[in-house]
Amino acid sequence: MCFTTACSHSRPAGTEPNVSVDGWVRSVRKQKRVAFAHIGDGTTTKPLQAVLKPEQAASLSYGSAVQLTGSWTPSQGGKQARELQVSRVELLGQNHAESNPVQPKYQTPEYLRTVPHLRPRIPSNALLLRLRSQVISTLTQFFDNQDFVQTHTPIITSSDCEGAGEVFTLSANDAKQSDRATTPEGKDSIEHFFRSPKYLTVSAQLHLEALAQAVDRVWTLSPTFRAERSDTPRHLSEFYMLEAEVCFANDMTQIMDLVEAMLRAVAGYLVASRVGQELLELRQSTHDERGKEDTVPAEVLRQRWHGMASQDWPRITYHEAVERLREATTNNEVVFEFKPTLEDGLQAEHERWLATSVGQGSPIFVTDYPVAQKPFYMSPSTSTANSKGTSDTVACFDLLVPELCELAGGSMREYRSQELLDAMKSKGVAGNNLECYESLPPNFSLAANMAAGAFAGIAEHSVMYPIDLLKTRMQVVNPTPAAVYTGIGNAIATISRAEGGMALWRGVSSVVVGAGPAHAVYFATYEMVKQAMGGNASGHHPIAAASSGACATIASDAFMNPFDVIKQRMQLHGSTHRSIVDCARQVWRTEGIRAFYVSYPTTLAMTVPFTALQFTAYESLTKVFQKSRAPGYDPITHCAAGGIAGGFAAAATTPLDVIKTLLQTRGTAQDAEIRNCRGLWPAASIIWRREGAKGFFRGMKARVVTAAPSTAICWSAYELAKAYFIRVEGEA
Repeated sequence: MCFTTACSHSRPAGTEPNVSVDGWVRSVRKQKRVAFAHIGDGTTTKPLQAVLKPEQAASLSYGSAVQLTGSWTPSQGGKQARELQVSRVELLGQNHAESNPVQPKYQTPEYLRTVPHLRPRIPSNALLLRLRSQVISTLTQFFDNQDFVQTHTPIITSSDCEGAGEVFTLSANDAKQSDRATTPEGKDSIEHFFRSPKYLTVSAQLHLEALAQAVDRVWTLSPTFRAERSDTPRHLSEFYMLEAEVCFANDMTQIMDLVEAMLRAVAGYLVASRVGQELLELRQSTHDERGKEDTVPAEVLRQRWHGMASQDWPRITYHEAVERLREATTNNEVVFEFKPTLEDGLQAEHERWLATSVGQGSPIFVTDYPVAQKPFYMSPSTSTANSKGTSDTVACFDLLVPELCELAGGSMREYRSQELLDAMKSKGVAGNNLECYESLPPNFSLAANMAAGAFAGIAEHSVMYPIDLLKTRMQVVNPTPAAVYTGIGNAIATISRAEGGMALWRGVSSVVVGAGPAHAVYFATYEMVKQAMGGNASGHHPIAAASSGACATIASDAFMNPFDVIKQRMQLHGSTHRSIVDCARQVWRTEGIRAFYVSYPTTLAMTVPFTALQFTAYESLTKVFQKSRAPGYDPITHCAAGGIAGGFAAAATTPLDVIKTLLQTRGTAQDAEIRNCRGLWPAASIIWRREGAKGFFRGMKARVVTAAPSTAICWSAYELAKAYFIRVEGEA
């Protein structure tokens, strides 16, 4: 109530003259000699009684805005302690009471929903506005004392956090006929305003989890929307939901303690505050007037508040809750419409009985629900884990209160990547715009990427080494007569017969020694550049993939080129080198260090486009294949995408590989022109003059046969090792 006063020391005791009051007329009673008006301004449910002369009240009606001035005196009536004896009336806003949709009598909630612009003027609704404001203030202070950061999350999102599909989809209201398209089913569709479907949020959880990774503790009170076709009070289409996320919580007890402390703070405020007392008084008067229409009398409400603020709250598991419900049914203590079972979940009648009978009127926590009844992001219960470390329940809780049933819920989040992906797959939500949950950490750590790359490189080159040896021999220009082969099969048979089966593995030690470190550098560079160029973001990024691959091959080839020279020298027919050390020493002594890098420019000219093509194809194929498969480490996807990408890139870059082979093996050639060749263009000229265009594609089949399975093995091994390191880190 707004007062302005002009105080006087000579006024009679108990009277304050010149008091001004602003407000709206709630009711007016006009008599012959006097008139009474009840004035309110929303700051309290109790009206101020104004005593007026009949002529002063002539223009007043229900809902009028007025400013009254007079003396604030003790009341002669018994319903109020003081009243305003009005000396001046100023009508600020006229209201036509007869046509006002809201009259000064009881209005049902259903009717008031038809006049939403007038509904807040009802004193009880105004009280709820003040109550809500004060409770939010209490919550804000509570979370601030607990070192939480308040945040405001987006209302428009691209994901259904709960995975239930009950979302409101957005569309622009200015969509024209020209914007319409026809689906394969013949139905009209409208171009999306955001180029893809967007929804009104059903929960801020995903955003809060991301924000919590920055500041540890976050909370929000945000509007929430659910497209549930239900007209019951338990299912609202729009409401505000308080959500919080906490990092570094060791067990669910910490979260339940936090929820309990929060609600105790609110209950304590309600018990002590003026707005709480007004709510109790309003409940009491409403109960007296309408009896059974108010299901919760003021005294019961007061007991609940005191109970929340004082006594301990019981905590039982879901299994224990079902057992208690069964016992109550068996003992004829209660009759339920739905039989309580472990599989079917708790119905509202079950929750109501638990809160009333087990909780004795206070809130009760029910924990460890079955996996099938809860969302994918909840972690398994540690208390019910079996010998294999798995559990058929999840670490979660619902807080049940009398009448309202479920008031709050919470859980421990699944943080292990593979387990989370498996849960998403089992729930059927994998790929539903939940990339922040789906993707393995793309740039996990430098050490892990290097270890995974080394493992992949050794696996690739070791397994495919014999085919690589055949490719090298078939690409040699002007070979000795004994080293002329008509095909891959003929080459294997000839080498095995003339030199023995182990000849196919001659020089493999060079790739074992060199491929591990080279591939460690290769994949570490790839991941770092890809991350820097935004290649790990959602969507397709071929330029980032190509650039990452090019940078990776430049770095790794600088390390690998000398080992590649040694490998190919040892692969040649008639090679006399006994070991990689012997070969390296002889090349150094006879040709100098330049021999180890004479082919490096050609190697880069070949491997940069090869790797760019391979990585672009691999990333593109992986995204295509994973649309129909579960996210995460999938050996079939990585193997198929790697094989196709490697074969394609190998075929396209065969001419450069032929040139590289000539340069790397020139030191053993009997041909003087080849032996003295010094670079890419001279080597290309020799091949063109002697063999024409077909010379540039010599050994292409062997190269493709080598590259396709090699890259399939390489990518599968790399992703396997990467997934292993991520799993180990998640379990640490």
